Amino acid sequence: MKIGRAIWYLTFHTVYGLVKYLPMLGGDVARWAVLKLFLRRIEGWVWFRDNVTIWFPEGVSIGSGSMVGENCFLDGFSGLTIGRNVLVAHNASLIAEDHGFATRKIPIRRQPKTVGPILVGDDVWIGCGARVLKGVTIGQGAIVAAGAVVTTDVIPYSIVGGVPARMLAMRPDDTEADPAELADAALRRHA
Repeated sequence: MKIGRAIWYLTFHTVYGLVKYLPMLGGDVARWAVLKLFLRRIEGWVWFRDNVTIWFPEGVSIGSGSMVGENCFLDGFSGLTIGRNVLVAHNASLIAEDHGFATRKIPIRRQPKTVGPILVGDDVWIGCGARVLKGVTIGQGAIVAAGAVVTTDVIPYSIVGGVPARMLAMRPDDTEADPAELADAALRRHA
């Protein structure tokens, strides 16, 4: 690693370390301000709750209206793009790299990494404790259930869960419905 790059990382981890654990609203604003300087791109306002760990911030882009919950891990090593209005619940991890293990002749620690960018579409909900692994694309409007391990692409508006994650259902298509009828139906269900 070149000296300039090492200083950049040292600066990021030091400055971000000062705001990483600050509580609630003041901490959210401070984290956003620091991350706006170091991430590849932050579009508009994004909530970063406390104790979000970020590796390789120069590879992370995130759209406006999104929220990254407490104790999340974001890895931008080979690219991590998160769309607009995405919810990443607490304790979730998005990991864009992995250890190689192609040969027994070299210890795993010394083998080349396997990498692949992660792309999360707009309006996605990633549940608490979920893991999204390298090379995965999560389509617009999809839901990843709590605790799921996502190893393959997720189609738009699907609901996936399990280890490894598989499709459980599709979100209902109510785009043509009358909003008043939907509200009435919801009230009747909960009455």
